[in-house]
Order: sequence, then C-alpha cells, then structure tokens
Amino acid sequence: MSLVVAFAGKTRAVMGGDRRSISFFGAAPKLEEELYGGKIRTDADLARRAKELGARMAVSDRREKVWRTGDVLVGEVTELSAENQRRRRVYATPGGYMLVDVTGNEAVVTRKGASTLIILGNRFTQKLAYDMLGTGKVPDVSSVKAVFQEASEKTASVSREHSILSVEGAGAKPDPYALLAQAMLRDSEERGWIVSGLQ
Repeated sequence: MSLVVAFAGKTRAVMGGDRRSISFFGAAPKLEEELYGGKIRTDADLARRAKELGARMAVSDRREKVWRTGDVLVGEVTELSAENQRRRRVYATPGGYMLVDVTGNEAVVTRKGASTLIILGNRFTQKLAYDMLGTGKVPDVSSVKAVFQEASEKTASVSREHSILSVEGAGAKPDPYALLAQAMLRDSEERGWIVSGLQ
C-alpha cells in the first residue's frame, strides 16, 4: 500500500496516485514496519535492508492506481498476500465521492458524501499528504503533484513516477452520487463483486 490522494469539491475533482507495487514473498513484518513507517527513504536503502533481514520481495513501478471513467475518477490501493486480497477504492466526481472496501468478491460502500479529501496509503504517506493538503486550502492539481514529489523523496514506498487526473464541474451530471454508483456498479459487474451499502 503506498499513496492515492483524492479530492472531491463542488466544481472540481482531483486524484493522484503513485505507481509503486511491492510484493513480499513470505512474512517480513520488520521490513514492512520500517518501510511503511517512513524509516526507509531510498530504493537502495530498501534493497539493503531487505537483504539484511533476509526478506524476499519484488518492486515494480508500472502499476496505475488512478484512472478516469467518464466524469468519474477512480483510485485504488491494494494489500495482496497468500491469505487474502484486500482493495480500497475511492470514486470521485465534482460534488461527490464514494469509498469502497473490497475483500475477495465482496464490495462494501463504507463512506460517501458531497465534498472531502481522501488519503489512502500507509501511515507515513497519509500523514505527509494530510500535513500538506489538510490545511483548509482547496487542493488542486499542483498541490496534489507536490505531495507526490515530496513523498517520493522521503519514502521508498512511493515511486518517483505518478499520475494526476482532474475533472471540472462543467462536465458533471446533476446527481453526482448516481454517477458514482453507476461507475462502481460497472466495475462490480466486470469483476464479479457482490455489492452492499450502496443505498
């Protein structure tokens, strides 16, 4: 789990995500604790610490975590292991957002609302993003981009490459929640998810 930042405002939705994916082969609690706690800053430090701890892992920077479907922005972070598969998705459009937790084939809408800032990631990246964006100013493309630039310099859990997307209010429909629900239901049908909490 690394970092996805989403903002749904009255007239604009902005979403950003890094591209790093880290898979651990076997348990590596000490390494995960250090990595996701912000103690490992660079890729070289990560490789060195993994070797010291005898942890096996694969690191890739090719995973897109944010995308656009019509006037809806979608972001996803995942936790994958041999035991389970958990995803957390955020859907955002001008005027509304929806947060969805997916475990196995069950998708549960856990939060929804009109306007908010959502930060998905490990505790270090969440705090960094909140410290930069949760100050009362309305996030925009440049401020979200700055978060990813800062995070990539301070933790190896975030890639240097990132994607930033935005949707302006002029293209949104009058009922943003209906738009979000349609996007989520399309995803659920494609992936075979059983949906609850949508009403």
